[in-house]
Amino acid sequence: MYSRELRTFLLAAEKGSFTRAAEALFLTPAAVMKQMNQLETRLGLTLFIRTSQGASLTEAGRIIYEAARRIAAESEEAVLAARAAEARSAQTLRVGSSFLNPGQRLIDLWHRLAPEDRTYRFRLVPYDDDRRQILSVVASLGSRVDFLAGVFDSQRMAELADFLELRRCPLCIAVPRSHPLARKRRLALADLHGQHLFVVRSGDARTIDRVMTVLKMTHPQILFQDAGWFYDMDTFNTCEMTGSLLLTLDIWAGVHPSLVTLPVEWPYTVPWGLLYAKHPSPEAARFLDALREKQDEAARTPL
Repeated sequence: MYSRELRTFLLAAEKGSFTRAAEALFLTPAAVMKQMNQLETRLGLTLFIRTSQGASLTEAGRIIYEAARRIAAESEEAVLAARAAEARSAQTLRVGSSFLNPGQRLIDLWHRLAPEDRTYRFRLVPYDDDRRQILSVVASLGSRVDFLAGVFDSQRMAELADFLELRRCPLCIAVPRSHPLARKRRLALADLHGQHLFVVRSGDARTIDRVMTVLKMTHPQILFQDAGWFYDMDTFNTCEMTGSLLLTLDIWAGVHPSLVTLPVEWPYTVPWGLLYAKHPSPEAARFLDALREKQDEAARTPL
């Protein structure tokens, strides 16, 4: 809070040298001398006795030094107290985080939309990408966690929680690095003919079911494989070990080091956003309203 010149003055006085103060501040000695000249001119006082051995304080300089030390200490105390008050008033939101659905994406989005906001703090709560337990994680919304961030297209999840769509994620294809298609930059649908393609089981993923209906009618040459109701790391491992393809997302590129994620010449996307409890806490509800408002503001802002 106290001025840059006052900080430089304190260091120069304590070190007895403009050169040593400059080293501590990563400045040049000339820059330190300029600041001290400006301070003396503004105060109308001579603060230092300059010699070839260094710089020592005058009587007036010693009085200013003692006052500056008090100002510096009080400033630090004020900043610490203000930070503590801000921390007490901030609302902490619990965000579930897994390897496939890292909670950091929500935090990054919020700080991009509201970089100056200090109302909310985020605590990441880890959970496993286990297809057998994911519904129990969703059921814990409102008790163990406030939000899950990711692609949640499941009808069964929709029965347990509400969903706020924030953007669309392109559907892609993951290909083992040893597969001939891995050399391509982009896939055509014809490239998938005769290939084994793992997809989530039909009957639960609403968007994927619609995409699969179209693909099975228009491209019956694709050999669709059942990947179960939900993906986890075993899904990616199975594709790598069997040399099969996997219907995946652009945000999952790099999840498995032996798979290459490629865009496809199709228009298909799935919703990415937040899962939250049917009856969210007041803090979670306020954050949702703030997030919607910031999203609307960003949409109205011209590029």
